[in-house]
Amino acid sequence: MKSNKQRRAEIKAHRRERAAALAARLRLPDIRLPKADFADAPGCEPADRAVLQQHNNTYGVLPDFYVARPFICRDCGAEEVWTAKQQKWWYETIHGHIDSRAVRCLACRRARRERLRAVAPGADLLLEKTCRLRALGAAKPSVQARAEIEAALQSKWWSLRVVAIQAMGRWGGEENLARLHAFMAARPEGGRRYFGWERVAADAARSALMRRE
Repeated sequence: MKSNKQRRAEIKAHRRERAAALAARLRLPDIRLPKADFADAPGCEPADRAVLQQHNNTYGVLPDFYVARPFICRDCGAEEVWTAKQQKWWYETIHGHIDSRAVRCLACRRARRERLRAVAPGADLLLEKTCRLRALGAAKPSVQARAEIEAALQSKWWSLRVVAIQAMGRWGGEENLARLHAFMAARPEGGRRYFGWERVAADAARSALMRRE
C-alpha cells in the first residue's frame, strides 16, 4: 500500500509529463490547433477573456485557454508544474498580471512568506490584504465583504483604499456608484494638494467608473 507521500510524488510526476507533452505540442511551428482541440485535453482550462481584459493592462495577446506549465523552482531547484487551474485562479480571481509566471514551489513560497513576516511584516500583510480585497471585488458582495471594504477605506495605506474603490466599481449598484461620483466631486481643483488623498481617490473612482462603460 502506497503512502500519501508516494501518491503525491506520483501525481506530481504525472503532471510534469503531461505539461511537457502539451508544451511540446504548442511549440511545433506548423501546428495551429483550434481551441476546440484542447477543450477536453487533460490539464487545460478555458480562459475568461472578459475578466482578463478588465484587469490586465497588456499589449500582448490574451489567452483563450491555460495549459499546465512545467518550471524549475527558483530557490530549491525542484521540478514543478503550474497547473491550468492554478493559473486561472491567479489571473482571473487574484488578477495577477498576465505576463507573470510561477517561479517557486509551494514549500519555498511558504518559507519566503515566513521570512518576509520576520523581516518586514507590514509589507507582507499589505500584499495579503490587497489580494483579499481584489478577491472580494471579483465576487458577489456580502455583508462581510462590504464591511471589509468599508474598513479598507479607512486604512492608513492609500493603496488599500484604492483597491477598495476598485472593488466598489466592480460591484456596481446605486449606492456604490453614487459614492464613486462623490469621490470624483471632492477632487481638489488646480494645483492644490497635488499629492492629497482626495485627488488619488478621485482618480481611482474615475478609473473604476470608466471600466464599467
